[in-house]
Amino acid sequence: MPKLTNGASAEDIGLLSALGGMFDEIDPVPPEVVTAGYAAFTWRTIDAELAELAEDSMLAGAGSTRGSDTRLLTFEAPSVSVVVEVTEIGDRRKLVGQLIPACSDTLRIEHPAGATTVTVDGQGLFSADSLPAGPARVALTVPGGGAVVTSWVTV
Repeated sequence: MPKLTNGASAEDIGLLSALGGMFDEIDPVPPEVVTAGYAAFTWRTIDAELAELAEDSMLAGAGSTRGSDTRLLTFEAPSVSVVVEVTEIGDRRKLVGQLIPACSDTLRIEHPAGATTVTVDGQGLFSADSLPAGPARVALTVPGGGAVVTSWVTV
């Protein structure tokens, strides 16, 4: 029997799926437990400082460049500002940004498909190509070990 990429055979996956269906029917997970699970997952980064969206060129006014494939976002936190230019490339996105002040060697761009780690240069500049369109946020660690995350924004 051929093995799938996660190491389980197709037969194993079929059996696990049937068992899961049986438990869903006999003893389903209560909705409040699912809600509590999502809430607990959200709290894992509660100590992170939030960099809130301060400017969004898409919301800047009716007179701005309509139809432009580029968008400028500015996030502000007490310890750092994160400026990000988002460019649409088909169904993908390119992000070019800067940390002000330059305060981290790397950062993560988190999105539903996972996270993309990028290098930050000495001037605080960073770039990430071919990210999925949709919700994303930037997460980084500042000197002293404090975590900073931007608010989620759809790119």
